[in-house]
Amino acid sequence: MTATTLLKRRIYMSVFSRSAYLPVVWGALRAYAETQSDVAAAYCFEEPFFLPEQAADVAGRMEDPAVFAMSCYLWNFNKNMAACRAVKERFPDVVTVVGGPHVPDDAGAFLAEHPYVDFAIHKEGEVPFAELLRALLAEEPDVTGVPSLSWREADGTVRRNPLGGQLPREIDVPSPWLSGIMDPSFDAARAAGYRPTVLWETNRGCPYSCTFCDWGSNTLSKVRKFDEDRLHAEIDHFSRQEVAAILCCDANFGILPRDVALTDHLVANHERSGFPGKFVTSYAKNATDRIVQISSKFVKAGMSNGAILAMQTGTADVLEQIRRSNMPAKNYEKLAARFKEEGVEAYTEVILGLPHETPESFARGLCRILEMGVQDDIMIYECCLLPNSEMGSAAHREKYALKTITRTYLPDDVEQVEVLVEHSTMSRQDWVNMYLFGAVLQSMHNRGLTRQLAVYLHTEQLLGYEDFYRSLADAAIGDASTVLGEAVDRARRLLWDYLASPDIPNEGKVASQPDMMERLAAWVPGKESWLIYEWCWAYVQNELDRFYRELRAHLESVGVPCDERLEELLRYQQARVFTVADADTRVELFAHDWTAYFRDPSAGLKPGVHIARFEAPAARMR
Repeated sequence: MTATTLLKRRIYMSVFSRSAYLPVVWGALRAYAETQSDVAAAYCFEEPFFLPEQAADVAGRMEDPAVFAMSCYLWNFNKNMAACRAVKERFPDVVTVVGGPHVPDDAGAFLAEHPYVDFAIHKEGEVPFAELLRALLAEEPDVTGVPSLSWREADGTVRRNPLGGQLPREIDVPSPWLSGIMDPSFDAARAAGYRPTVLWETNRGCPYSCTFCDWGSNTLSKVRKFDEDRLHAEIDHFSRQEVAAILCCDANFGILPRDVALTDHLVANHERSGFPGKFVTSYAKNATDRIVQISSKFVKAGMSNGAILAMQTGTADVLEQIRRSNMPAKNYEKLAARFKEEGVEAYTEVILGLPHETPESFARGLCRILEMGVQDDIMIYECCLLPNSEMGSAAHREKYALKTITRTYLPDDVEQVEVLVEHSTMSRQDWVNMYLFGAVLQSMHNRGLTRQLAVYLHTEQLLGYEDFYRSLADAAIGDASTVLGEAVDRARRLLWDYLASPDIPNEGKVASQPDMMERLAAWVPGKESWLIYEWCWAYVQNELDRFYRELRAHLESVGVPCDERLEELLRYQQARVFTVADADTRVELFAHDWTAYFRDPSAGLKPGVHIARFEAPAARMR
């Protein structure tokens, strides 16, 4: 470090994540600030804190800090507040600045609760942060001209400047990746044993205003683009740095025609060098054929497992309440067919218990998704309230009578999430039953224990998806003597304990239960992130013969007699299921070509001796 550098004011920043993602927020703030000659001359950006092990003692890693900045979201907010408090105690003259999506738009209560925070920056940070740094150079700083800034006056009054300082439509700021300022972070991650994972933006903004999300409000909605040549150069840089995964931070990758060319460049580099390894993104909400084109390229290159259709709910009225502009069902059906043609697995995301949802509408909506042909996986998430989402506002909470619980993410974690568990059309009992219905559908259909059976019953108009899965879930919830009932009953007790006890974490429910983990130990040794539907799936897998006997009896009880063809189908269905004790392959003889039928049910079931070969999946759990 040169003598000139030592005279500069030191800026430290914490950018913790739930893993060791490279700190691009720090890089973006620094890259822009250093375009301002007076700011660059006065300040020195020290290397950021982003590795998980650095969170324990941020203050102890600093030397004479002038500014301590934090980028805050759900996964690091409490860590950052603890660090900020410790830094302020050790260095009383340091200026502390917070930004990121977790900083409330109305910062009055926030600044009162966290007196060790001096300034809060709202929305996009590059311009306001640089302007704040410039203002702090004055002997008597005047921050009234810094856009998007909240702070306390000497008398405790909280002031907030108008929003502003947004980067232009064509974003032309320097790339933190190409400038070299991120290179030490690559080295630090590798030295700590992490494979480099980068967060990457190709555009900013989201044209949607979903009430559960803070994305549209946080980026001021208008889609703005980074320079295309810059993005292609960054892709080449990621390959040279042997990046294991790119997490694309676009709200709607694929929304722009140029995203096809970016995809081609990513895939070409991967096929040539093996890097980047994986590509993870949120695709455009109103998915089009372009999304099929893009996602199929990533899947065929081994860079992605499939495409996600973020539907959030299958209930039209609920979509209206959450300001969600989904495509008509017919379009989803066409897309599902196109994904199938391309060999791309299509997943859909659903949020549990949105306002106006009921147990009946939730079950109906999930089964409607199956009818659309999206059957590879339905991923169900608890509804979490975010500080700057419309759903998190006081007006929305009152309008829908929202009631929540606050839980840590994982055991022994300090980060917390606020979960919606009750509202005007959903009691806590309803919430539990909706959760259990989802777990039954996911464990039985998505994990393959009853998928072929359900498809056959639906196609042949013997029993629709909703009637089949609602009857199966109702039977399991009402009778704990069956193998599925035993699994669901244990899950039910866990959910009620979760509602009552802050000691049970949000993402570690099953892991917090020794008896459940003991039962699961044989499946994936060391796996801790078991979800409740995975528990039900694995529990039933331990007693498959019993399960299929009880399933046969259940079909009879709901008026579906098990004739010779259905008996054979149940045998075919069971043959497809592998347990940890099974061999890698299995060959069985059938009187019908069930394999061809499920490839294209519209062609009908053809009789004739058929040898079916079943191969165990490469991995037991995704």
